[in-house]
Amino acid sequence: MSFKKILGQQQAVDILLNELRNNTVKHSYIFFGVKGVGKKSTAIEFAKSLLCQYKKDGYSCDICEDCKKVSENIHPDVILVDFDFQQRLLQKPQKSTTISIDTIRYIKQFCSLSKFCSSYKVVIIDHAETLQRDAANSLLKLLEEPPNNCVIILITTSLGLLPKTVVSRCELIKFLPLNKKVLSQILSLDKNYLPVLGSVEECRYIEQLNNIDINFFSLSDIQLCSEKIVEDKKFAEYFLVWYTENILLANFRNSEDWSKFLDEIESYIKQFRFNVNYQLLIETFLLKTSLLCNKNIL
Repeated sequence: MSFKKILGQQQAVDILLNELRNNTVKHSYIFFGVKGVGKKSTAIEFAKSLLCQYKKDGYSCDICEDCKKVSENIHPDVILVDFDFQQRLLQKPQKSTTISIDTIRYIKQFCSLSKFCSSYKVVIIDHAETLQRDAANSLLKLLEEPPNNCVIILITTSLGLLPKTVVSRCELIKFLPLNKKVLSQILSLDKNYLPVLGSVEECRYIEQLNNIDINFFSLSDIQLCSEKIVEDKKFAEYFLVWYTENILLANFRNSEDWSKFLDEIESYIKQFRFNVNYQLLIETFLLKTSLLCNKNIL
């Protein structure tokens, strides 16, 4: 697989290809967007293009030893940090649901070492929104003073949960929801392409999003939509993040009301980790969105 096989994310791929071609690769990136749209796959392909000695026009050859090792997650100059990696690293009996400072310390040590056989060292951190506070502070120091030829890629579904200080140090690469045409194209290819989407469940979420049409000028419609959305708690959280990052942020207006609402949305997303009234939370979110629409702030 290479950049050419990343489907539905041409805008993100073009940005990365241009930087590879023009030798303007940044030290740190944030790949953000809803689940299952190819963020991790694109990060891996970017790592291959960075390390491949035979790349052409930014595209990796996909067959050299460096490319093969990155694809197999065994390249000595690339680490993919996720909860499985952290469990092995820290030798814990159970997976954590947050990224700890000990993991960041390991990353900093990895980045400080000489490159083994490549022109870059690459760190990919999945679920970056789960960084513990001390871990985020430690990572910030690395982002502020990055080693030469070290590229750090943070992957998140919730950009608003990352500390603003961390976000400000990274180039933001937005990943768009997959439309039905792209989704059908991927699913019709091969079972090996399912990891691009993350899971079949996430494919279903994308289909559900396409079936939601909210009339923000009708209170009854808002209530009916919220009832439909919260039938599945995981989808409700998915919807909240997706709608914020793909609809609200796309129509951002610089105003005090809008800034306050963004802070409230961050609180809503955090509340999904606890046993709260999800329908009330989604209804509140939709009603406040409706108020901003009526004020012509959105």
